[in-house]
Amino acid sequence: MALAAFLFALGKGADWAIGKLRAGTKDAVSPLTIDMAAAKIEIRQLDEKLNAFKIEVARTYVTGDVISRLEHRIDDMVTSVRQEMKETRDMMLKAITGRPPS
Repeated sequence: MALAAFLFALGKGADWAIGKLRAGTKDAVSPLTIDMAAAKIEIRQLDEKLNAFKIEVARTYVTGDVISRLEHRIDDMVTSVRQEMKETRDMMLKAITGRPPS
């Protein structure tokens, strides 16, 4: 009987010690979790501020010169595609009809 009581007390003691260790770990992790969440919120806010700054810079410093250069590049691309389409059409007509396009 004494042995059973001793083993029961030993089991309860081990259970209590494990519970204390787990509770200590939870208490130690909790501030880290809070700090991590705060850091994630701060990073999101900084990201939003950076995007707002980029938009402001684009609105302020995109000049007519930049727009003109972009329009010129687009015109060049359209001209190039048209030329390639004409060449492809001519080659297809020659292949189908056997004679060069007039």
